Amino acid sequence: MEQISTHQLKQALIYAADRIVENEPYLTEIDSIIGDGDHGIGMRSGFRALKDLLERTDYETAYELFRAAGLELLRVMGGASGVIFGTLFISGREAMQAMHKREVTADELIVSFRASRAAIMKRGRSAPGDKTMLDALFPAIDAMERRRGETADIAQVLQAGARGAREGAEASAHLLPRTGRSKNFREKGIGYPDPGAVSTAILFAGIADYISSIKEGE
Repeated sequence: MEQISTHQLKQALIYAADRIVENEPYLTEIDSIIGDGDHGIGMRSGFRALKDLLERTDYETAYELFRAAGLELLRVMGGASGVIFGTLFISGREAMQAMHKREVTADELIVSFRASRAAIMKRGRSAPGDKTMLDALFPAIDAMERRRGETADIAQVLQAGARGAREGAEASAHLLPRTGRSKNFREKGIGYPDPGAVSTAILFAGIADYISSIKEGE
């Protein structure tokens, strides 16, 4: 399967949104240790609203879908997480604006996430190693690019990205917080993964698992 439709991508986001909501207790738990404790609640609110929007709205292109997703997260979540996760979709949408078509390929998703990565680094004034969601996003994209060098199968490329994000989130537990509110906790943050990185891993896993289920059902 070398491409997926906008509808399939929308359903994958709905599936991933459910995963985020289900994991709110864990996200809240770790953010209560190395943050202000509101990350899980914010993610739950944002992705619950996103699911509701997507279930009642149809989109013709990935461009329109990503734009709507990003704006909804910005609107509902607010704060740093709203900006960062909204940017994950809005800036990706900018990278795909020339496409305006009903299907996307692995290459196009990689281009989208690359653009998001650059925008998040700029807006968050952060980089890999700062113990942020970038510590999951960077390895996710790197893994997708490596897998894309071997296959054009979008399900396999997304699964590679999900593994990269998970490994990056797990590795963030060994990092010292250097930005955001968590930097105030310094050494106390060692041993716990960054909540934003964990959320990113959950999001990538949800999208990848849904797309893989489509392929298996063919």
